[in-house]
Amino acid sequence: MVWLTVLGVVAVAAMEAVTRLDDWARFGAPLRSNTVGITDLLVIDSLGAHARPNAQFRQFRINALGLRGPEINLTNRTTTPFIIVSGASESFGLYESNGREWPRQLEDSLRTGCASRSVVGNASFSGMSLPTVEQDIRRRISALHPTAVVYYPTPMQYLEDELPIATQPNAHRATAGGDRPRLRFLPRIREAVKRIIPEPVLDLLRQRETRALRRGLTETVRDEAPLDRLDRFEEGLRSVIASVRQIKATPVLVVHQNRFAGRTEDQEVWLRAWERFYPSYTGRAIVEFDRLAGERTRRVAADSGVLVVDPAPALAATRGVPFADFSHFNDEGAAIVAGAVARAMETALCAAR
Repeated sequence: MVWLTVLGVVAVAAMEAVTRLDDWARFGAPLRSNTVGITDLLVIDSLGAHARPNAQFRQFRINALGLRGPEINLTNRTTTPFIIVSGASESFGLYESNGREWPRQLEDSLRTGCASRSVVGNASFSGMSLPTVEQDIRRRISALHPTAVVYYPTPMQYLEDELPIATQPNAHRATAGGDRPRLRFLPRIREAVKRIIPEPVLDLLRQRETRALRRGLTETVRDEAPLDRLDRFEEGLRSVIASVRQIKATPVLVVHQNRFAGRTEDQEVWLRAWERFYPSYTGRAIVEFDRLAGERTRRVAADSGVLVVDPAPALAATRGVPFADFSHFNDEGAAIVAGAVARAMETALCAAR
């Protein structure tokens, strides 16, 4: 038994060492880092919830300003437009290659004309609710004095059981995730197992999980988009615009996108995958809610005199599938969104000069 124990310890140590060396070689991740997931990059402090400055998990690197991406030099503010992008996982980036999330590609797209010297900072974070974004603009982003704030909302947050609220700031909870020692190879094993499971089996497992969640509901599953939740979403958008203007920046809204607009490939599978996150609603209701939220986004922008960008036509025109799942982009989709936002902002920035 002793030799089996020793063999197990050696095997675990070897796998952990290989994982840390691989992360260091591929992504430059510190060997001593204990981050094992994106959630370890989040911190809750006196300013609220946001990305933890100088943190990294694989290719997800947070700079000293608490923004995803490389370090930013703000010394030439008088001649350099500084654009902040805020939102949740669609803007933070999950499935894109390193540096290919749409806010990073937006900066690359703003290389010509009046916007040629623009700097883009990504203040998004996975799961960041609309009220938390609004709070982040007031309490943290305001100190960066951005020229413009581009917000890509995630309307489906308003389909969760509890309406989204701002994360409560906590001056005594500034400790960062990933401080305690943990094994970094374990998530790798889970990911590898998931990759080898056939898609039909994953679909069945997702359906089983959704059914289990729905058994705990006190009401029947809804097949229609809830209008009262749309009203709350609209109220939140108006609050974001007000906060951006309060910090003397220009607000820009981007309409949320999903893979179901005009597409037929794997729709049922991906709809079932989406239902797992919002089990109180059918896939049809989720898609309809997103469509109606897009209408509300455009209406809010028109009422408020705010630039709104809808990448839907450009996404629909591509021959490929620009999504990695139901709503998150792959490299191609991120490039299309960045291009649409860049074209609209170039026009606005040039008109302002």
